[in-house]
Amino acid sequence: MPTMIVLVRLKRSVEIGEYERWVQESYAPAVRELPSVSDWRNHRVTGLLGSEAKPPYRYVVTLEVADLARLGEDMAGERIRALLAELHGYAEVTQLMAERFA
Repeated sequence: MPTMIVLVRLKRSVEIGEYERWVQESYAPAVRELPSVSDWRNHRVTGLLGSEAKPPYRYVVTLEVADLARLGEDMAGERIRALLAELHGYAEVTQLMAERFA
């Protein structure tokens, strides 16, 4: 099963509480309802192992994709496109596709 990993870096002007409220109230419920998604989780990055340096990302999101072709259709929907536009207002995101091999 493919996994999408999304690395999220908040824009400087964004308040953490505002972003997290938006995720919990708007974004997460919508994504979890998508037929192509079997699991969606948002993880707050709390640090770098063995380092005091600031992590390069504030959040890591994992999205288990049940149907990759359907995901494209789901993401093209009006509601999700609007939410993605809002997400890009809050943060810079890097989307990676991965597959488990071990």
